[in-house]
Amino acid sequence: MKKIARIVFSMKFALVLLGILLAACLAGSVIPQGKDASYYLSEYSEQAGGAILALGLDDVFHCSWFVALAAVLCLNLTGCNIVHFPSLAVRSKNGFSPDRFRRSGHAKELFESSVPEELFQACGFHRLVRENSADGKDCIYGVKNRPGIWGAWFCHLGMLIVILGFGLGQMKQVSFAVYGVPGQTKPVEGTGYELTIDDFEVDLRPDDTVEQYTASITMRDTGTSESRSGQTSVNHPATLFGMRCYQNSTGWAAKVQVYKEDSLVQEEILCAGEQMDVEDKEGLTLVFAAFYPDYEEGEDGMPRTASSGLKNPAYLYRLYYRGEILGMNVLAANEAITVDAYTIIFTDPQNYTLIQIKRDPFTWLAAIGAVVVMAGLILAFYLRTEEVYAEQKDGNVWSVSGYSRKGGAEFTDLLVQKQKETEGGKSAG
Repeated sequence: MKKIARIVFSMKFALVLLGILLAACLAGSVIPQGKDASYYLSEYSEQAGGAILALGLDDVFHCSWFVALAAVLCLNLTGCNIVHFPSLAVRSKNGFSPDRFRRSGHAKELFESSVPEELFQACGFHRLVRENSADGKDCIYGVKNRPGIWGAWFCHLGMLIVILGFGLGQMKQVSFAVYGVPGQTKPVEGTGYELTIDDFEVDLRPDDTVEQYTASITMRDTGTSESRSGQTSVNHPATLFGMRCYQNSTGWAAKVQVYKEDSLVQEEILCAGEQMDVEDKEGLTLVFAAFYPDYEEGEDGMPRTASSGLKNPAYLYRLYYRGEILGMNVLAANEAITVDAYTIIFTDPQNYTLIQIKRDPFTWLAAIGAVVVMAGLILAFYLRTEEVYAEQKDGNVWSVSGYSRKGGAEFTDLLVQKQKETEGGKSAG
């Protein structure tokens, strides 16, 4: 059991777990999450899609093995901190003294000096202890940055808090989707807020590929009428009322107008894939199936778009009456659908944006964990615990030694450099 405990609570085991979890997080950021199985089988090869589904990479952060590894890592970090806390507490309180430094084996001579106190003070050791050793020799001891010994402990604690915050957030997180075109206001279902899409831009590269999507949005609390605005783009979400608003995807929308004889009886904006019921004609349903900004007919006779530029717009539709299909076709920009006394036309094609809104009640816990990790890193690397020791050898000659828990070679070089400066200054004086 002791051997197993040593393995489970070891730093090597923690690094292995972290490596696996980081690889899983990377896969989760590259592979779209939460899609239907058919999506992965069609977007990837049959083997790759099957592997994604078998390993749970389609929903990484909720799959059983990811949760199990995160739980084991939490156990590892908790065990490490529990095991090391007593010794760190004792050492922090009374673990620094000339006698302990000698017994630790760190009192190995680096060089000789005739002015050790000046040397140590030049290195930042301003509180020096001077006493006689057990064999009657005069010695000088100094320590600085005592809290630095807690660096790794706080890093472990911070990582544990981050994992707990992330895990609880994934369990309790709620997500909403709002999509539309500029000027539209839609409710964020179940929240008491509504979202207005103020503007939406698609930035293209010279080769006509998309560089960035950017949406300007305003969220309003329907209860208090308070509004907050922001911009969201891919990988740069906006935070409004404690909710993160992500630019998720985009597509094409169009204005659909229904005329009865010469009178406009209905007008709606439909996104590709949506449908609408003709209000004035019960049972008549229009499906806006797809949009082609630069329409052309492929060699197989199927519709396709030659480019993403809005050059030759065309609309693929399906029309149903009482559940039975009446027709399906591609409409050019100047064409219309006619059913009895009704005329249906598509106009004003434009990009719509889909905003994914997420509310995580445990973001604050993960943020606290990040602060604790940062504090641990500062303690470990910027407040490194260092000790110096000098023991009188003969007359005015002292044996100098020093120890640093991190960056030992760098600390030794500093001592040597300061020794040359102080000894040189003494000689010159």
